[in-house]
Amino acid sequence: MSSRLPSTLLLFGAIQSLAATFTIPAPSQPKANQVVEVSDASLDRSLSYVIATQTTQGVNLLPAQWDGKKEKLSFILPYQDTGKAFTGFATIGKPKLPIEVQALRGKDAIEVSEVGEASRPIFKYQDSEILPAGVKELYRRGGFIHPIYTPEQTLVSDSFPTDHLHHHGIWMAWSKTSFQGRKPDFWNVHENTGRVAALGVDRVWSGPVEGGFTAKLRSLDTGVQPAVPVLDEAWTVRCYAGGPQARANVFDVETTQKNIATDPLELTKHIYGGLGFRGRADWDAKAKLRFLTSEGLTDRKKGDGQRARWFYFGGPADGKTVGVAILCHPDNLNAPQATRFNPTMPFVAYTPAHAGNTRIAPGESFTQKFRFVVFTGEPDPLLLESYWQGFAGPASVTVK
Repeated sequence: MSSRLPSTLLLFGAIQSLAATFTIPAPSQPKANQVVEVSDASLDRSLSYVIATQTTQGVNLLPAQWDGKKEKLSFILPYQDTGKAFTGFATIGKPKLPIEVQALRGKDAIEVSEVGEASRPIFKYQDSEILPAGVKELYRRGGFIHPIYTPEQTLVSDSFPTDHLHHHGIWMAWSKTSFQGRKPDFWNVHENTGRVAALGVDRVWSGPVEGGFTAKLRSLDTGVQPAVPVLDEAWTVRCYAGGPQARANVFDVETTQKNIATDPLELTKHIYGGLGFRGRADWDAKAKLRFLTSEGLTDRKKGDGQRARWFYFGGPADGKTVGVAILCHPDNLNAPQATRFNPTMPFVAYTPAHAGNTRIAPGESFTQKFRFVVFTGEPDPLLLESYWQGFAGPASVTVK
């Protein structure tokens, strides 16, 4: 390792065993919640590190975490302003206020919470398939995220709403498709031509930077018997620590789908199908809902069907405004994807098939990535754009 400059040693005189220096160049646009991943042979994977940074208030310690699967040390850079490079120092230790994102297996769900001086729920992933009393069997569903909360623990999502029982917090399904001469609809399960089955959770982890899980799902053509498996799907969900003063709960959903059939699946141009989000049960047609897209559109009707890097959707709750920004990664299918803002219901979606037909050939797979920013308060377009910049352009790190 290279020797440290005297000024650096002076600033960090109280910190022992500086293992590496991480430098991130100044961005051309502000970036929020950058997930920084570092691979360096000099870092001992048996040790716990923090990232020390110098601020006007003194030395700040950012928690760091080893990713056993990626073999990388990761930390969150909360904010990086335009023209300002970042320098951090990996050192052995722990933050003064230990916080952990815990993902725990419950009876039929994965419960994700942030635990520190106090514990607060962030969301649940419905692992096993469930069915409310009095609802037809074909609506049985698992493999979705609900309930979802703000840092103040205000609910923002709904599941099995009476007007659309196939809506579930955050979920994924294709609608208008063509397969083997049939037209399975994996979204509108009441048509009984297709469904998405939850196949369980593989891996669950917790840590001071992130907690999460991986899950399996399968899209089935139920227009024939026995049902024909068409797509295998793997979800990787990562939730990031925000701390006791968190302004938002931030988590990623990455989904990889593979055609496991012997025939192609055609995704036909349509206004539905893709990633869906169902808002609170009391956000009815009379509620004053809020919409904002990366293109500056705030009108519900004008924003519907438009391409957007990100969009915000929210409404009133307990005298406040709460909502969620959904960020679409630039590598996604047909990105920036088109929105779907339902004209009367509290339902929004990203719809890649809106751009035209797409074919998924046998054996072909593709990945889509979305980031969710859940918060209380009015949406700030500049801040939400910085979240997208941090998500879309991960940090390029120099290690010394």
